[in-house]
Amino acid sequence: MQYPSSSVPASNCGRIERLARQLLLLAAFSIPFSTALMNLFVGLTLIAFVLAAILDRTLLLPLRTPAALCALALLALVVIGSTWSIAPPDEVRTGMRKYTKLLVLPVAVCLCWRAADLPARVLRWSLAGCAWLATALYLVWLGMMPTSSLGWWRVGDLQDPYAYRNHITIGILLSFAACAAFLLATYAQDWRKRSALLALGVYFAAPILMGNGRTGYVGLFLGLFALYLLRGRITLLRCMLVAAVMSAMFTGVYLVSPNFKMRMDLLAMEVTRNDATSPNGLRMSFMKFGTRAVLERPLLGHGTGSFSEVFAPEAQRIWAGSPNELKIRHQPHSEPLLLAVQLGLIGLGLYVALLAAVGKAALSRRDENADALALLVAIYGTTSLFNSLLWDPTEAYWFLLLAGALYGHCVQRRGTAQ
Repeated sequence: MQYPSSSVPASNCGRIERLARQLLLLAAFSIPFSTALMNLFVGLTLIAFVLAAILDRTLLLPLRTPAALCALALLALVVIGSTWSIAPPDEVRTGMRKYTKLLVLPVAVCLCWRAADLPARVLRWSLAGCAWLATALYLVWLGMMPTSSLGWWRVGDLQDPYAYRNHITIGILLSFAACAAFLLATYAQDWRKRSALLALGVYFAAPILMGNGRTGYVGLFLGLFALYLLRGRITLLRCMLVAAVMSAMFTGVYLVSPNFKMRMDLLAMEVTRNDATSPNGLRMSFMKFGTRAVLERPLLGHGTGSFSEVFAPEAQRIWAGSPNELKIRHQPHSEPLLLAVQLGLIGLGLYVALLAAVGKAALSRRDENADALALLVAIYGTTSLFNSLLWDPTEAYWFLLLAGALYGHCVQRRGTAQ
């Protein structure tokens, strides 16, 4: 590809672009365990990227790619959706602020598309951050994890083992990390490297099974099945055997893991009793009332940040005797539903198109980075059905940064920003 010329010295452009790439790596590393560092390095990455793009406009060429266009279009719809929102002004601003994170994906694509080794490095730095997170969880079980006197990080206990992040976030991040480590092991040529990666995958997976996060269980088992589809020889018989083995694994973990058994039994009980004040009963209310709200305004929805306002009458009914609960402004713990309520089927369509564009790019290549991207889409896409992952900062930055970097790899390998 021929790039437009720039009047700025190439050395200046290169230095700032390299700085932005290093900051991107630091952001990928810090996301699993530190909100402050995550926000700092993501913010500095965006600033450095803007400066680099001003000096060298060719850096912006990957904005033409389908995934970057979908992310920017969804963000534009969020901004426009503020004009018809039924939410109070502060909640409209909150909704707009939540979705500005979508900028991270096109920025990561632009920084990675012409740096051949950067996408793999971003993946490795992200796994290193997850290793820090997993180590903290092991220290919690050993009673050795220090707390912060300034409240900079949170630490659980044996009944609710967590560190830095809540158990839902931990489950999502470590389920991908475990499956990514197993994936990289299938590509390793040296048996020592393969063994080390397999051990790393187990190191990531164990905290999920011993923790309290059902989302992590789903992410791990789904990721393992996706790993088989990516790397195994697919036949009907093999798929049936793999499904049977995974079902046996699920049953075995249920029988030997007290936390796993407790959380699954609690889920079944709450759904069966249909108690709207229980966590899973409340999720069911979100689904029912959210679907009704979408049917009321199917095309463009109720506007940016509107779910809490839409759900308020139902919250009044559920929590009539609990004044403190009535102060909570709810979101439905489902990213597709949240977007559909706010931005209608157009917003939901752009979200699906974004995932489809990333997934299509992942399946068009057959190497470790492209397969890791496919795993990421499978785990994120499924867990976002029952978690508002773009709304939550850690999961959103994690997905958008990794997806953008690995998608940039798929673009660069084609040799063009298409």
